[in-house]
Amino acid sequence: MSSTRSTTARIIPSRAALALALLLLAVPYIARADGEAAAAKASLQQAVDETLAILNDKSLARDVRLHKLEGIALEHFDFPKMTQLVLGKNRSQLSEAQQREFTDEFREHLSLTYGKQFDKYTSNEKIEIGDGRLEGNQDVTLRMRISGGSAPADGVRIDYRMRADGGKWFVIDVLPEGVSMVQNFRSQVQEIVTQKGVGQLIQTLHEKNAQRAAETAKTS
Repeated sequence: MSSTRSTTARIIPSRAALALALLLLAVPYIARADGEAAAAKASLQQAVDETLAILNDKSLARDVRLHKLEGIALEHFDFPKMTQLVLGKNRSQLSEAQQREFTDEFREHLSLTYGKQFDKYTSNEKIEIGDGRLEGNQDVTLRMRISGGSAPADGVRIDYRMRADGGKWFVIDVLPEGVSMVQNFRSQVQEIVTQKGVGQLIQTLHEKNAQRAAETAKTS
């Protein structure tokens, strides 16, 4: 009996010591994760503040406003990385020059697709950025909620996936209501490649952008 109690007594402290050691090891990781999430949130908050400042400046003409908003996007979005994610396995089939051209068309596509949404802004919207979630590959996902103004009664949820590069955080994906913009566009790219071949990818995207630009011009 005494031998059994002695063995048990030795096991219990050792397990407690192991749990304590694991906890102590996790503390620096938790602190680092919190620090990275905070840095990513600060970067996104800066982008939001800069965007709202432009949207609230009623003295700006529409084309000037869109040009300034594009400048903010170029500063805070990692378009080359987003292009890589969108192209996926098709990237190896394009030359560097073609990849740059695709990046330009992809950026134009986003500008035409989402730029018109800014026209709905009424200055009464409330934008809140929640705490970040550290992903397995050191990316950080931040959840934004837009309410009031032109937003639906239950608000709009938009997640932003961010990645650090050279000490600065950039957006690499936007997920309205949890739907990945990168994955959605990658599916469209794969459909074009499957139907027309990778050689027609850039031309097809260019034609779609031209058509959408013409439609936007008619409604402006």
